[in-house]
Amino acid sequence: MTDSNGDVLENNGDYASLPYEEKAKYCNAIAQPMAPAKLAKRLFKLTRKAKRNKKTDSGVKSILKAIEKKKASGILILAGDASPMDAIAHIPIVCEEFNIPYCYVPSRMDIAASTGTVGSLPVVFISRSDEYGDLYDKWEESAGVPHDFVVRKERRLK
Repeated sequence: MTDSNGDVLENNGDYASLPYEEKAKYCNAIAQPMAPAKLAKRLFKLTRKAKRNKKTDSGVKSILKAIEKKKASGILILAGDASPMDAIAHIPIVCEEFNIPYCYVPSRMDIAASTGTVGSLPVVFISRSDEYGDLYDKWEESAGVPHDFVVRKERRLK
């Protein structure tokens, strides 16, 4: 990974220490809607609790299966710096079709860290549970206005 000057960041430790705004600079052009820093922090906390309760799915194939076949409901978090972006570019369209809220966060490494996975994770799906329902509801409250940017109902597929 390179910084804005074209210098190569030597290891993941350099990247992990960057502030939110710097990480957002590495995102792809289609990474919209991007969660603000405070909302991203809440999403990572929610992801940690959901992982402890085994209510997360990760990986493109398993998430699409859960959404399309099992009609799962929850929140989808996508990494803005996923590479290649083609691997997850179609997921927001599926989410809009099935009315699943989704948003992007700047770093796939942060998603992996919140799920306890070593390496990187470009996408994670969180299902609602009573164990952490208060945090899930708080996310929906804090999304308030961004909830409109997270679920784009006006852009439907025919």
